[in-house]
Amino acid sequence: MESWYLLYCKRGQLLRAKEHLERQEVHCLSPMIALEKIVRGKRTTVSEPLFPNYLFIEFDPEAIHTTTISSTRGVSHFVRFGTTPATVPSAVIEALETDVPQILLDPETPQSGDEVVITEGTFEGLRAIFAEPDGETRSILLLNLLNKQVMRSVDNKQFRKI
Repeated sequence: MESWYLLYCKRGQLLRAKEHLERQEVHCLSPMIALEKIVRGKRTTVSEPLFPNYLFIEFDPEAIHTTTISSTRGVSHFVRFGTTPATVPSAVIEALETDVPQILLDPETPQSGDEVVITEGTFEGLRAIFAEPDGETRSILLLNLLNKQVMRSVDNKQFRKI
């Protein structure tokens, strides 16, 4: 009888494990999310696994032995409770297939109103308030200079969220 199981994959080899398991006719699920973050100073949207290094698989242990799955390239081991691999209820899988959020924001990516500190340049060490993105590589910050609020466009690499 086919059931859903959870695999832990080797670091950076989730796609390899998924590809090799699908060749063995094992149904695989790795929910992906779109994550907005700043990469190398540029605000971008990247696709990342919702559960890094974990892969949900559906197979019949009587048709394909668990050691065959465990020895597949990229697979580290089954998630177990005791000595038997843990089964995942199909209701959880259905929820993962239908209720995955569309776009999430990286907690390190500042949003309007967040306090940031400038790490480089003329205003190094000064605290500011993030106002809004200014294109892909710059942002507008609200600086308090001599008790006056000044808006300044700053490179995304020159500040970080507090």
